[in-house]
Amino acid sequence: MSYYFEAAGHTLWDPSLRMGRWYLSFAESAADLVQRPTGLTPADDDTCAVDVPVFRQFVEALLECYASTRHPVQHGLMRGVLLASLVMLERGGVKLSPKSEREASLLEEVEIFAGSM
Repeated sequence: MSYYFEAAGHTLWDPSLRMGRWYLSFAESAADLVQRPTGLTPADDDTCAVDVPVFRQFVEALLECYASTRHPVQHGLMRGVLLASLVMLERGGVKLSPKSEREASLLEEVEIFAGSM
């Protein structure tokens, strides 16, 4: 079974059910920490609607938080949810431009990470 993340009738990601639930849980926790809504609305049928403009604000806040520190543990904890979010955001038609070298370094990994999604 899959868990579909969709925006405007377009599938942004279709991971396994378990992986989709893990991502959603991590994203909701991260949203609480950056004080932004995710833009993700899960449904009972194992789908999740993605409101791309709201999701973009969430992902930008995550990226800003990531780039604001050199703390290796914070980077490690944020990396997975942030990379998956950046891939989905790009698949939703939004490509972010880096505002710093730290952001640029992470954004360079998005294409490679996307290959596993």
